[in-house]
Amino acid sequence: GAFATQIFQDPAAAMGGGLCWLDYDNDGWLDLYLVNSHAVDEVDYWQGQGGLPRNALFRNIGATQPGQFEDVSTASAADLAAVGNGCLAADLNMDGFTDLFLTADGPNALLWNNGDGTFREGAMAAGLAAPEWNSAAVAGDLNGDGWPDLFVAAYIDLKNKVPKPSGAFPQDYYGLPDHLYINNGDGTFRDVTELVGLDRIERGLGGLFSDLDRDGDLDLYIANDGHPNRLYANNPWPGGITGDPAGIGFRFEDLTESAKVGDSGSGMGVAGGDYDGDGQTDLFITNWERELNALYRNETSESGILTFQYSTFRIGVSGLGNGQTGWGTHLADFDQDTDTDLLIVNGRVPVTNMQTDPETMRYYRNRTVDLTGAGGVDLPVAAEVKFTEATAEIGLDALGRILGRGSAAADYDQDGDLDVAINVAAGQAVLLRNDGQPGNWLQVGADRFAPGLRVEITLADGRHLVRELYAGSSYISTESPFLHFGLGRAEIVSTLTAHWPDGTITQLENIAANQRLILPAPQPPIPNP
Repeated sequence: GAFATQIFQDPAAAMGGGLCWLDYDNDGWLDLYLVNSHAVDEVDYWQGQGGLPRNALFRNIGATQPGQFEDVSTASAADLAAVGNGCLAADLNMDGFTDLFLTADGPNALLWNNGDGTFREGAMAAGLAAPEWNSAAVAGDLNGDGWPDLFVAAYIDLKNKVPKPSGAFPQDYYGLPDHLYINNGDGTFRDVTELVGLDRIERGLGGLFSDLDRDGDLDLYIANDGHPNRLYANNPWPGGITGDPAGIGFRFEDLTESAKVGDSGSGMGVAGGDYDGDGQTDLFITNWERELNALYRNETSESGILTFQYSTFRIGVSGLGNGQTGWGTHLADFDQDTDTDLLIVNGRVPVTNMQTDPETMRYYRNRTVDLTGAGGVDLPVAAEVKFTEATAEIGLDALGRILGRGSAAADYDQDGDLDVAINVAAGQAVLLRNDGQPGNWLQVGADRFAPGLRVEITLADGRHLVRELYAGSSYISTESPFLHFGLGRAEIVSTLTAHWPDGTITQLENIAANQRLILPAPQPPIPNP
């Protein structure tokens, strides 16, 4: 936790941290990495206790001890001590082993996975050791060369106050430029931030790579704190990488205003998901307690013109804020009925009182499909999507109030439903196990790292479900590398179509429910010398 002895006005400590689900040892079970932090004023205290708080890696030993983990932080050399912030799990060198990229109040860290259960730090050599306060990190292949590129959001400069500070945070501090790194394919990265059109200096906290216009490449959404959020469309350069004088292969175009997604609140976490079942990725953004969280319905036309509708008030839950500060968030099918529900992790900031600042999580059930329909059929219950709060119904009220921050969903115990891990400021992490959901399910993954993989399935009644794989989402965290489909009562998936980042398409038919399906990915890129 960020604070041990008392509350200090330490913004960097209070804003973290994130966490990552990953299978670091390739044993088929998802392990959990937690980013730790500490207040600068407590350094002497921690040194007197044996050392600064360290990040932690917990190995999932569910194969032999169901539902259990073992602490391998020291043995794996992943136990960094820093004022940690975000966590990205990604195979950045495409060697088949998941690496860890960690943001902090400078510098960042890159833990290369050695493939033997240990990690080695290499951010400086890779060109990723930015010295400032960085927050979210997301990965995906932006230019079609097969190598995962990296966006890193930057927050504020604590050494650079505005001329006439008002005592407000973060408004009293200037923002910092974000970073866009192109993967060179040799273990190093090239900073092309300004060249690709990311030249704004704002206060970035959240990020998401998603093919929002369904044109086959990854676009970028950024949640800014106190500045308008930004949507950048990925426009390929004519002739690709070789035709581009800068050797990049694309440029970003700021479509925030025309797409109508520039929420100007205190943007923190970002969730992508198809909540209305139309096959397009919608966006949900968490905000500060005196603001509304923002839900944007994707209404992009077939011609690819990006357009969203602000839909916070249209879904039946007025405001989706409830006077709480939101952080991690998820649009996912937690109740296995085919539609995506909404989960929000809350916790006040700035932290001033450990009794009053923790807040309750919120869970909203999507009522598009109702498993209580007569005749054993999943019946749509509303022409327009509505959510109803079910926080107490699923037991989250028993959890009580927490200072929630980063969160990540994954089926860690392999029982077919989504569980959630939550990192907290000034407290122990929380692991929520999902029990007792009645629906069938299907989980789809790849045999190598493939962020941006888009999978569409069709059920026997004609319904189409779509999921997209993200490397970096929620608030400064990384979720499961498996796409999760709740199937309701369906026992067979009629068709499955996988759209790979390189444009390759895989099609399957008549897939049995209740299994984890691993798809063979197209050939990986050849490393550069």
